[in-house]
Parts: sequence; C-alpha cells; structure tokens
Amino acid sequence: MKATRQVRVQVWMAASLLVAIAPCRAAPCPVVPGLVAPGHLTMATNPTLPPLQYMSVDGDLSGMRIVLGREVARRLCLEPAFLSTSFAQLTLGLLEKRWDVIDTGMFYTPQRATLMEMVPYEIQAISLSVADDAPMVVRGVDDLAGRSLGVEMGGIEERHAREIDRVLREAGKPGLDIKTFQNVGIAFAALRAHQVFAVFSIDAVAQRGVAQGGVRRDLHGLYPTPVALALRDAALADRVAGALSAMRADGTLERIMAPYGVSAISGRIEASGPGRLSNRY
Repeated sequence: MKATRQVRVQVWMAASLLVAIAPCRAAPCPVVPGLVAPGHLTMATNPTLPPLQYMSVDGDLSGMRIVLGREVARRLCLEPAFLSTSFAQLTLGLLEKRWDVIDTGMFYTPQRATLMEMVPYEIQAISLSVADDAPMVVRGVDDLAGRSLGVEMGGIEERHAREIDRVLREAGKPGLDIKTFQNVGIAFAALRAHQVFAVFSIDAVAQRGVAQGGVRRDLHGLYPTPVALALRDAALADRVAGALSAMRADGTLERIMAPYGVSAISGRIEASGPGRLSNRY
C-alpha cells in the first residue's frame, strides 16, 4: 500500500512538473498567409548603396537595412530571404509577386503608396557632394546654376534635382545639367573623375564618400523625407509595422540605426497604402 502511494505521488509530481514547464516552451510560429515562399520573408534590395545596403568583398549582402530586414523577419517568426536586383525592377517585381518586401530605403511618396503598401520607419535627407578640389564652396542650391549634377536615376534625388532646375530657369538663371546614373556608386566615380561638378545622394552615403576620400560634403540635411519598407499585402504590412514599433520600443531600432547616423521617424509607425493613405507624410 505504501509503495502504491509513493508511485501516485511520483506520478503527480511528474505531471505537475510538465504543467509548469509547458508555458515556458516556445509558442509555435503563427502561419503568415500570402507569402511568396511559406515560412520565409522574401525581401528584394538593390545592394548599391553602401553603407546601408551593399555587397561585401565576400559576396554577402551587408549594411543597415539588411540587418533591419533580418530582425523584422525574426520577429515575425519567418526565415529571411534576400534577392538582389536593380532599383528599376523593385516595384515591378513586388507587384508581380516575386517578393514580399522591398528593403532598399525607398522614399515614401503618396504616389507610391497608391501602388503598394508602405511602412515609413526612418528619416533620410540629401547631401550635395563635390570633389575635394572643387573651385568653390556650395552654400546653397542657387550656387548650382549652370553646373552639372549627378544623380541615381529614378530616385527622389533626381526628382529634387529637376525641381531645382525648374526653379532656376524660371528665375532666369542657368539651369542644371543633370546626369543620371544606374546607381549612386557610378555617380561618385564620375564625381571623382571630374565628369560632374556635384552629386546628390542621401546623407549616409555622402558621409561614407567623404571617409573614402576624394570628395567633400558641402550641403547636407536637404529635403528630409520618410523612408519606407514597401509591401504588396496589407495584412503583412501591418505585421511589419508592429514589428518595427516593438523594435523602437525596446531600443533595437535605435541600436541598428545609430552607427549609420540614421534616425527613426517620430510618432506612430504605421502602414499607408492603396485605400488607406496616411495624411501624416
């Protein structure tokens, strides 16, 4: 009888232990529907923008936005999968459902948000770089009248360059000679070869250009604009916005951005897209 009681006590203790352990076990990953590849967050990037996204000498995708994309995927309980492509293919590939996310530092515009879901999370501004032996210091965009300016084609830098050109010409001044390049790295190569007088690029890229030598940054902080992750699925966009919000709350977002001189947007991180355009941006 005593032996039977001991067995019952042991069984009860074992069962109690299992109950106590059960809540500590990792919860199963929730199913995220509509992904290009189940269980994976497929992200496209154009790795031509060091130090934010680029290909390392070892052939690995590197940079701030790659780190950020991996962390977002981890928080969604998904495996990150990156695809490298040109900037021109990013939006088309998203709409054709070849990837789930554009992770390339795409500037937010209401026009883009009518085509796809956008989750603004960082603020980027534009710098103007010149060769370090440039014959003049540029103190404002009016000093660019009649000068050649290199920009990456299709980006917000080109849009602002064309707006400056229009304003200069309307004021009766010489306009800009705008040279477009496949990527900003080629634009900086042209600057160092004195093929253009100046280059428009985002601040972090211009800062890296100064560190590499041959150029200086005369203007910075121009046209600060929200930068967003872009998605095709509204539900996934809301999940990503939630992950980014949690990253900001626990300090992860700042830790990722701070080494690159990048800041998070102020206020709530939320998706803006077709049928639900935000009036914040």
